[in-house]
Amino acid sequence: MTSNYSLVLDVGTTGIKASIFDGKNSLVLKKYIKLNKSFPKKGWVEQDPKELLSKSIRVIKDVASESGIPLLSIGGLGITNQRETTILWDKRTGKPAYPAIVWEDTRTKDICSRLSRRNKAKVVEKTGLPIDTYFSATKIKWILENVSGAKKLLEKQRLLFGTVDSWIIWNITRDQNHLTDYTNASRTLLFNIKELSWSKELLDIFDIPKEILPEAIPSKSVFGILNNSILGIPLPIKAVCGDQQSAMVAAGIKRGSTKITFGTGTFPMQVIGGRPEIHKDFLTTIVPKGNGVLYAIESKIDCCGARVDEALDKNKSLKPIINSLIKKVAPMIKDLPIKPKEVVVDGGVTQSDYLIQSLSSTFDFPIIKQEIYDGTSLGISKLIND
Repeated sequence: MTSNYSLVLDVGTTGIKASIFDGKNSLVLKKYIKLNKSFPKKGWVEQDPKELLSKSIRVIKDVASESGIPLLSIGGLGITNQRETTILWDKRTGKPAYPAIVWEDTRTKDICSRLSRRNKAKVVEKTGLPIDTYFSATKIKWILENVSGAKKLLEKQRLLFGTVDSWIIWNITRDQNHLTDYTNASRTLLFNIKELSWSKELLDIFDIPKEILPEAIPSKSVFGILNNSILGIPLPIKAVCGDQQSAMVAAGIKRGSTKITFGTGTFPMQVIGGRPEIHKDFLTTIVPKGNGVLYAIESKIDCCGARVDEALDKNKSLKPIINSLIKKVAPMIKDLPIKPKEVVVDGGVTQSDYLIQSLSSTFDFPIIKQEIYDGTSLGISKLIND
């Protein structure tokens, strides 16, 4: 039987989607399930790794069974995910050593301030990123310094670290593969984006042992074979990519290609080419290209998914939120190093016609609405199929 379809798992921050695409990257069916977050202290944001896993498996099963597509016609699974969120677990039992510390969490402010004084320039030069609470390294450091169970597991050589993709891959592959892709690795502050490898110098700065890290491989690779217990077939995992980079793949990866994802946060990104560049007010990052990468710049606005959901729940107008958002987005787009010929937009908020109209009247180039608003999932389908 010909493998005409791909299955995509999108593990976000507010929910998890599983989608089936056909060979032309058209959406066949999508299933969605909400996720919980907890806020134990001011600035702390946590999720339950077991919930991330169980709900991922649930939506994979649901979309496969409800699609009516013969399982053997699905050629591969791909994963895209919230980035930077940090999970440490026991490789013998699979039990998390601590809840997942979410990318939004700011508990490591003091660690970041202390380490920035001496190491800021060195870290930016290797990673394209500042030392910030947003990224994984200080979250790992915090757990190792504050969670006695994690320290004991490290002493026994039983501790593993992963971003959300690694945690899911380890749990759903039959060989418990401990892997990540270049894009997720690039958001940890531990990965040299020029050499595409974990950096001893960066690991030393954050005092993190290399042996707990997953192996980093290209986004379009075989990451393992799905456990038969999930779908009953040995489905290969053929692509893994951080959510924003995946949305960039969906929008296009030519030099100057530009996209904005309007999700839990708002993320403008532009591809700058085959060499990394540092641009003021932007983060340098990578996007997949074949077995290697291209470089891109990215920015983030902490808005507006939650506010949009709240407004919709209360039947309020979205116009004030969208107006506020565009005031923040406009200067970022105007400051991009390459003037866009067009900007592709995706994410849930793009379902609002008012957003598209407002963006179109703000800029003197076309605003292209992605064919489906789940640009993050679409990018993975394209990685698998193209």
